[in-house]
Amino acid sequence: MSARTIAPSTARSVTTRSPAPRTGARTNPSSRTARSASIEVASPWTGRQVPCNAAEEEAFVEELEVLSGDHDVDEFERRDVTVLITALRGGLMPNELLRQAPGVKPHRLLAAHRELEGRRLIAEHAWRTIAVDASPLAFETFAATAAELLPAVISQLATIMHDEHRLQAAIEDAAEQVSRTSRRVLMLERRVADGGVPTAFDVDEDPTSTRQLGTLLYDVHGTGAWSHPMFLPPRVGTLVPLRIAALLGEDITAARRAS
Repeated sequence: MSARTIAPSTARSVTTRSPAPRTGARTNPSSRTARSASIEVASPWTGRQVPCNAAEEEAFVEELEVLSGDHDVDEFERRDVTVLITALRGGLMPNELLRQAPGVKPHRLLAAHRELEGRRLIAEHAWRTIAVDASPLAFETFAATAAELLPAVISQLATIMHDEHRLQAAIEDAAEQVSRTSRRVLMLERRVADGGVPTAFDVDEDPTSTRQLGTLLYDVHGTGAWSHPMFLPPRVGTLVPLRIAALLGEDITAARRAS
């Protein structure tokens, strides 16, 4: 694999550029009497505004691979991450994105996706190691990496890390909660996909209703299911701003202001 221009995954930092300003545009909610009146769309591009599901994200990546052609997939900047995640949250496929943002480079988006997925997998493995071992040594070794995806869980466990029996019981309980929450979110994704929400391959659907359903999974206020502190993200498209910032080694405070 060719070398990327960002630091290795173990370093948990991006060396290409400082984080770019958030590119999302908010609607102007004039009324709080209805859910639809307060929807804030985190995408500057037109589209269904419903996040890609797992199959669509796989198709998204496959299309990026085709569009990348002979380009080396080894460099990307922070703004490429923003474009990638925004497109996935908005349910856009690469061809739709390129029609609205012709300056986007598919090979850079692909590099960003590969790096994020690699770091996500490492953090997921760290948590699963803690859940299986449940010892103070395992927790101390893998906690910092696992916290990139489950910061609230790790923070709570850290308060009792020197009490082996309490820590083991707390880890077992947390592992069950994470597993249960992740299953419920997956079920919600399936219901959203099966409940009349168009896929990325469908057209001519009512944008307001699809945005409403899409916010069940993600919205800029952090109330969607993907933002739940016990949710373990299974793919790049389900990462929320704070988790992305943690994976890339960014300033969490700045990411919270931007999210």
